[in-house]
Amino acid sequence: MFKKNLSQTITSPPDTIQFAKDRKFEESWIIPRSEIRPNDDKVEAYINKEPFELLIVEFIWNSADDNNRFVLTVFLDKKCILQDHKKFIFLCLDIFYHDSVFTDLIEFIDKHIIGKPYLFLHPVESVNISIFNHWLSVGPVELWKKGELYDKQVVDNKIQARPDIEKTTLNYQGLFFRFNVNGNYDGPYFGLKTPCCRKEGSYWVVDYKKIEYWMKVMLNN
Repeated sequence: MFKKNLSQTITSPPDTIQFAKDRKFEESWIIPRSEIRPNDDKVEAYINKEPFELLIVEFIWNSADDNNRFVLTVFLDKKCILQDHKKFIFLCLDIFYHDSVFTDLIEFIDKHIIGKPYLFLHPVESVNISIFNHWLSVGPVELWKKGELYDKQVVDNKIQARPDIEKTTLNYQGLFFRFNVNGNYDGPYFGLKTPCCRKEGSYWVVDYKKIEYWMKVMLNN
């Protein structure tokens, strides 16, 4: 149900792709679709810039639209059949510049990176919120985990207890639905960030109606 429902909402190709090493999202390599595809030398330079272990890709849809912005985050961890960092970047760029719709992109990642049907086949395990590309430096708020009942007031209270996330000039907020957090499934850790904010002047402000809507949609699948 996840893939079907999301494909009906995310109807355009992603407009931005970014790569991060070892969860250092503040240092992400951000590539808008408007830019020419990076050549082999640029990919090689990025890989060799400094030593790292974990490589992460994020596909971003509607990056300038607070009402329709989605971010798919996939970790190239030890449970992926593909373990070559350079090939991982090339494959992600292939599908990014191919103007692929959501379902095709998911199937491509499943086949060429993970090695089997996997993405969005299992329930959400936890949900947190933070500021995009400042995720760990600001620090996320844990909103819900598997086994808990969803309580809107509890979630709202947790966000309101973090005014640095509730309202910020750093970047837009992301409501992050996480899968395979504990590694119980035979596949990588990944997640989807959904719309959860609006722009007011120079600030991004958490939109509690969007939080409630997406919590209900994603946790009811």
